[in-house]
Amino acid sequence: PPPSTPSKKDYTKTPQEIVHEFWDRYFTKKPGKVTSIFPRALYATLLPPVLPRDGAHSARNAAESYEAAARACRDQVRRIIRECHRTNEKYTDPDFDIESDWSKNCLNGLIRAESSADETPAKKEGEAGSRRRGSPVRRSKAGVEAAGFRGHSVGDSSVTYEPGSFHRLDWIFEAPQFTVDGFSSSDIKQGENGDCWWLAAVATIAHRRELMDKVCVVRDEEVGVYGFVFYRDGEWISTVVDDTLYLSMPDFDFFGDRYDSTQKKSREYKKRYQTGSEALYFARCDDANETWLPLLEKAYAKVHGDYEAISGGFPGEAVEDMTGGVSTTVASNRVLRKDKFWKELVNADGSFVFSLSAIGTGWDVDNSPKTKGGLRLGHAYSVLKATEEMDEDGNKIRLVRIRNPWGQKNDSGVGEWNGPWSDGSKEWTPYWLKKLNHKFGDDGIFWMSFQDVLDTFMYIHRTRLFDEKWTVVQQWTSVNVGWVSGYLNKKFIIEVKKGGTVVIVLTQLDERYFVGLEGQYDFNLHFLLQEAGSDEHICRVRPAHEWERRSVSCELTLDPGKYEVLPKIVASRKDKGRDVEDVVKGWADKNPTKLRQVGMQYDLAHAKGGIPDEDAILSKKKEEKKKKEEEKKRRAKVKKEKEKAKKRREREQARKVTVTVEPGPAVEIRVTGKTEEEEEKADKLEDAIEAKSQEAPAKPEEKEEARKADSTVSSDPVAAIDASESMVPGVPADVEDDDEDDEEEDEDEDEEETAEEAVVDDENAPTPWNAVCVMGLRVYTMDSDVTVALAEPKSVEEASSLVVDSKAVGAT
Repeated sequence: PPPSTPSKKDYTKTPQEIVHEFWDRYFTKKPGKVTSIFPRALYATLLPPVLPRDGAHSARNAAESYEAAARACRDQVRRIIRECHRTNEKYTDPDFDIESDWSKNCLNGLIRAESSADETPAKKEGEAGSRRRGSPVRRSKAGVEAAGFRGHSVGDSSVTYEPGSFHRLDWIFEAPQFTVDGFSSSDIKQGENGDCWWLAAVATIAHRRELMDKVCVVRDEEVGVYGFVFYRDGEWISTVVDDTLYLSMPDFDFFGDRYDSTQKKSREYKKRYQTGSEALYFARCDDANETWLPLLEKAYAKVHGDYEAISGGFPGEAVEDMTGGVSTTVASNRVLRKDKFWKELVNADGSFVFSLSAIGTGWDVDNSPKTKGGLRLGHAYSVLKATEEMDEDGNKIRLVRIRNPWGQKNDSGVGEWNGPWSDGSKEWTPYWLKKLNHKFGDDGIFWMSFQDVLDTFMYIHRTRLFDEKWTVVQQWTSVNVGWVSGYLNKKFIIEVKKGGTVVIVLTQLDERYFVGLEGQYDFNLHFLLQEAGSDEHICRVRPAHEWERRSVSCELTLDPGKYEVLPKIVASRKDKGRDVEDVVKGWADKNPTKLRQVGMQYDLAHAKGGIPDEDAILSKKKEEKKKKEEEKKRRAKVKKEKEKAKKRREREQARKVTVTVEPGPAVEIRVTGKTEEEEEKADKLEDAIEAKSQEAPAKPEEKEEARKADSTVSSDPVAAIDASESMVPGVPADVEDDDEDDEEEDEDEDEEETAEEAVVDDENAPTPWNAVCVMGLRVYTMDSDVTVALAEPKSVEEASSLVVDSKAVGAT
């Protein structure tokens, strides 16, 4: 390749000056974060939603938030039922109406490929824009085999959904039932969405009826309304959906009217392609008439904005969303005491649920997903059961029952374990088949030894569950994150009154709720826990890997006392990250409906106590600027009045000046001046000129000429007398001093305004670093009096001691 053109270098500066100048320009001069997509001015004619900003640090029972959300959900469904009975119509969800979603906002996120972003809904759906059903599709495993971790490509949607049609449950199913013989992991089959991580989480709790009933709160199958609750950012939220679902195949007459006088062909087509669970485009139940899973998936997609938002993730986070628990990711090769971990996996008291992530260490040459022992890598799996049994010879065998959310193998025979204890392997003697009540079949369920689980799956996700015995307290704040990472000088103080088990979670806002508005930066969270006033830390927490960023946590036993949590946040720029303000400007006209939806989710997330309201701060600055301008006008008016009074006094003194000549008698010297009428006319003319100058401010060059003219000293005798005004009695001596002070203040304000309006146009200048992270600390304990608060450093020395580590920064 040709040699690159060397950049210009200023050799008049030392290398250290160049480095210093680079870092000085690298960071923004005004760090901050968008906390309101929609400023208060947009609600001028509306009643804005009430978003409380207090109470984020108050302790309350872990079950209180759930009870409030469930109650709100039941109340909403009751109102919907009453209205539907009044109108004699089935319920249609106005906020997630897939029947009239011409822009595919229920399917895809805010930011999409530029080619489609510039097209109107009419262009995308046809010239008339009246397409009612989706285009026909060829069913594939593209969505099914999504990576286990979140695969969003911000700025360019890589997920395309093309369902064939949509209909209500009573049209799709012959005898629809919400559940058939209750909830079961064996019901679950993944559809065209890459939400295996969420389905794996559902499978881990499906056998726990109390957990599933907690999520599926209320329903009316006749009206077609279903209410659910989910856990978001430390609080339970509720939502309702209607019973319209996407189907894979288009309607019989999608391509035009077809001759079918007996309707036999259309009935056969519907029976074959559009009837029962197999006809659904997204997740479905194994039973032909069971409906709980597709409706639950639809509700989960709705609260996150669309189906694309729930594509890709880790099952531990999904279990948190479904249970309100706290997940910890464990790297399987780091398990220290396997016996201790096994006891947790067996989970005799039901305090934990587990899921697995199978991730490879490389990729095939053709960049297709790899497999290991028959399992698809980059995929999530559920732990259904862990048991220790005796074999025929009296030896203890540790076995784990696992399920693939696909519910079956794919066309290549991939999806189930093919090693020891797999279906048909030599380990399955009649003794073991009877002992474990296992049957071979293509159902996605398989057994593995505990050691094979540790050797095969890279990450194990353990979720601690909480009941009404636990108390939770939380505190949110925002921090500017430097380019050089270290422990922050802003810390959390936890006060424990009653010793016992404590779960500490450092978290950031769940960006899955406002995909497209995440900003330019990714944040990885770390923290230290230590006793107050101690230099020895109790635990040091960091993420198991770089992809799972939402939270980090630790569980330990603490004695009564005060403890400090020192956060550390490592920020990195996203490859295709966009500034929030640029996204808002770019999509306000392209897709206003989607921006309203995602923007409201963004505002709701940032309306937590402890997070500065940037919109309110900006409004306050504008108000202060307005007051400053009014004060400036008032001072200018006072100054003008002083000048007029001064001139009047000068003219009065100029009319008659008495000079004493030694040694003779006093001599009166009269200076002829203007008459009083002429002076009044001059004053009025001067006022008119002043008013006109205020309406049309003078240009800088005109101001300069006026300043030079004012500084010119006249040779007129009267002017000479005016110049020696300080010798004339009766004129206040502090008038000129006040004027000088006013001029200095005006100059300072002009300099501030100039600095605020300065814009760097250098294309080679680096994009200013402006990483601001919203983080929160949640503490779970059985101590109802636990408290958590924020603490700022008391001195520069203390701040330095928190930020500076005792050794050089490592490679990771």
